[in-house]
Amino acid sequence: MRTIRYPAVLALLPAPALADTLPLTRGYYVESGTPCRGAPNVALRDYQGDGIGSSKAGQCHARVLARIGQRYTLRQSCVQYGGPRQYRAAERLKIRVDSRTSYTDLRAGAHYRWCRTTNL
Repeated sequence: MRTIRYPAVLALLPAPALADTLPLTRGYYVESGTPCRGAPNVALRDYQGDGIGSSKAGQCHARVLARIGQRYTLRQSCVQYGGPRQYRAAERLKIRVDSRTSYTDLRAGAHYRWCRTTNL
């Protein structure tokens, strides 16, 4: 058996970044018709590349189950907030990516648009 040795410098190279789950700009999204500044928590969604969170759910990790055009079916697991204890729960999402800065939640029928953090 042949042993291959790699220089120690390879261990110092940064790992490649994981690809985002969706082709959306990372950051906060608000429901259409709601101004970015002062948006209530119920109208806010948070996308950091791996799932869509809200004021009641965070640390979301999503997996694409199906994609047809710009329509995605996701299964995501999030930590649920707001009760006596936090717990992780799974849910299924169906969304349509309308652009890099907007999407539609097809189950709820709600449209969300990206807001600059400075505008919140």
